[in-house]
Parts: sequence; C-alpha cells; structure tokens
Amino acid sequence: MAQSYFVWQGMDCRAMGVRLAAPVPIVWPEERVEHIQIPGRSGDLTAVEGEHIYNSYIQTAQITVIGGQRAGEVKRWLRGSGYVTFSGEPDKRQMARVIGAVTLNKVSRNLDLWRGEVQFYCQPLKERIYKETSTVSRGGAIRNTGDVAEKPLITVVNTSANFTVGVGSRGITIAAPSTGMQFKIDCDAQIVIYANDNAMELVSAGSRFPELAMGENILTGTGWASATVERRERFL
Repeated sequence: MAQSYFVWQGMDCRAMGVRLAAPVPIVWPEERVEHIQIPGRSGDLTAVEGEHIYNSYIQTAQITVIGGQRAGEVKRWLRGSGYVTFSGEPDKRQMARVIGAVTLNKVSRNLDLWRGEVQFYCQPLKERIYKETSTVSRGGAIRNTGDVAEKPLITVVNTSANFTVGVGSRGITIAAPSTGMQFKIDCDAQIVIYANDNAMELVSAGSRFPELAMGENILTGTGWASATVERRERFL
C-alpha cells in the first residue's frame, strides 16, 4: 500500500521526517444553507445562500515525527497559510490555514518518535496543481470537467477596434484604440489587462465576465480569431 502523506507550502511531509498514522480523508464540503423555522408549521424551510456556495472545513492529520531533533523544525513549518495537498487527491491543492496548537508527545522513553496532530482549515474548492492552457478558435468548444463554474484567464489579440468575448449569456466588450493588441481577460479577478496595466476603462458598461459552466461551452464573440485559455477548473 502506498504511503499516505500531505504537502504543505510546497514541502512533502515525508521530507520533514513526518509520517501519517492514517490517510487524511477526502471531504466533499457541505453546501451553505439556512434552516428557517416557521411558527405553527412542522419542520423548516431550507434557504440556499447561492449557487455553488460551500462551507470551509477542518482536516486533521495524525502525525508521527521521526527524531526529536526535527520537532522544533516541524512545528515552525506547520504554521500560517498556504496550499495543502493530501495523498488521496495528489493532483489537486486547496488553500488552507493551520489552526490550533501543534503539540508533539514522545511515544516512549526508548523510542525517538513523537506523535501529535495538525489541523488544516481548508477552503472548500480545490484546483489542479498543474494548470492546462488551451488554444480555442472563435466558435470553438471548451469543456469544464470541474464541479463548479470556471473563471478562466482568456488572452486574445483583437482584429477590430471593438471586440467581444463571451460564453453563453455572459460576454465582455472592449473598445480598443487599435488592432493587434493583446488583452488578458481575468474572469476570476474581473479585470482586463493590457501591457501589464489595468485596461478596465476600455470595457463597455453592462459587460459580464465569461464563465465556463460544467460540461461543454462555446467561446463566442467578434473581432478576434482565437484565444488562449488558462484553465482554472475547480473541484469539491
């Protein structure tokens, strides 16, 4: 059986002399809802806060540190915020913060082993460690294999002064001063960048940054031929 592990802030726990007593489980986060009691009525109403809104959660790793000389180093390492990857999903990572005290206790007088636990307060959505980039022609299909809507980084070179980039009912229109300009449309940060500068003043009122729904999407628009799409698929 493969050895269980976690990677914290880019460092594999095994390289720190840390072993896991058991695999850290895979968690599917709970949807954020509110249960409303109605006077005089049995049961309650369930109100969903919004589409694809999930709660953060705690993951606990039971750890063994090999060698007391590593204990201080390990406790200094297991702090702060960063990305964590658990061996159950080795191709994904999620933002987390170490919470609570990290306490190590010696197993016995004769063995130089120290046991304890560390708790990670994990953000609910995961992302691929190695992001993919796709080149998509205007009118071409792009597939979101994630569990929620994707907000990619789209890079286009315009062939007309006014151009539009869209997916489904969402689209953004940019009034460029000339053709042949390369724009980066960051659908997550909701910003348009040209030559490393904010170009939001060129974005037309009423524009909505594109999103890739789960499944197949068609990249539409006018005034450009193809786009480079940095994928940002997110998973539960």
